[in-house]
Amino acid sequence: MTKAELRDYLKAGYFMDDAFDFRPGQDCEIFKAEEFKAGKEIIYIPDVYLNVIPRETCITDDEVIDEVVSNCYTGDDFVEQCGGDREKAERLFWYCDWQHPSSAMDEGAVDDDEED
Repeated sequence: MTKAELRDYLKAGYFMDDAFDFRPGQDCEIFKAEEFKAGKEIIYIPDVYLNVIPRETCITDDEVIDEVVSNCYTGDDFVEQCGGDREKAERLFWYCDWQHPSSAMDEGAVDDDEED
């Protein structure tokens, strides 16, 4: 599902739990695709409780829908976060288990093992 499709889906009255199979992350609930895939499909949603993402209720407010969608990440979002480096983006995807990709980058998730 893309971000645009999710926005339309939520506006139609569906719940996040209808769209995604959430699973345990690091002491939280997250959505994470089975594999990394660049593109516009949502592949990761960080800690739903910390980010106040309602899973089992209808969201009617456009601002809330926009906020929820902004907390969903596509493969392209990971690639962009890694400056276009697809290999680093995939490592970042596998590293994330609760946090936003930008926070994981700050933690050194894809730092190169070797110095130049």
